[in-house]
Amino acid sequence: MKLLSSLGFIKKQRNYIRSGNFELEIFSDASLTGCGAVCKETRTHGYWSAEDKRHHIILLRVDNSTALSYINRIGSVKYPILSQLTREIWDWWAKRNLFIYASYIPSAQNTEADTESRIVSEETEWTLAQGYFQRIEDIFGPFDIDLFATSINTKCRRFITWQPDPLAEAIDAFSLSWAGLYFYVFSPFILILKVLRKIVMDKAEGIVVVPWWPAQPWFPLFNRLIIDQPIQFQPDIHMLSSPFRDIHPTWNRIFLVAAKLSGKPSY
Repeated sequence: MKLLSSLGFIKKQRNYIRSGNFELEIFSDASLTGCGAVCKETRTHGYWSAEDKRHHIILLRVDNSTALSYINRIGSVKYPILSQLTREIWDWWAKRNLFIYASYIPSAQNTEADTESRIVSEETEWTLAQGYFQRIEDIFGPFDIDLFATSINTKCRRFITWQPDPLAEAIDAFSLSWAGLYFYVFSPFILILKVLRKIVMDKAEGIVVVPWWPAQPWFPLFNRLIIDQPIQFQPDIHMLSSPFRDIHPTWNRIFLVAAKLSGKPSY
């Protein structure tokens, strides 16, 4: 049954194995921290999750021609995990009536994609440890969407990211309306004032996690938007996590507060 299913899959894809002029050219590369891709003026990169990193060792032991062969031949039998991934890639393209073909490019010439794969945004990738988030969700949840996340640190099934991500619902939370969404936000600290103003502008409502910094110019507005008893978290070495660091460099000075905020006018 599995053999017949595989044969059917290959037969289905055979129509897409063709030659001709290509409308788009995509350059991709991977590094120890993540992957990157460039297509015309569009650039993107992502980071490996803990699970990805375990498989990453396998990828490091095979040369680039192996990946090229798997894509063009729709898999092989030597590495089942690569074969399954290849099938998923081809199935995605086939459903959209598209064709994909991989060709080799020397690393020395693949500079743009290589640069994207090595971008490390350490300050934007910190996330609340799952245990702390669970406490917030138990009291205030469930949430509709995580407005500032990536595919490896999102706390909700639906999330919005700041760069192209096939799993994200959209790119750039500030470009969308937050009205009607019960959201979760743990944004980079530099964006807190912009987040609060967006809540007011959209008359939105959700949970926002911020550091307890009463001297900051955004704090009075934050305090004014609170509509329920907030939760405070004392400094804890395990409170924040990142794919790039085990411990936040200033963990012992970070007091966090999670509060339900509303930009809806009160009468």
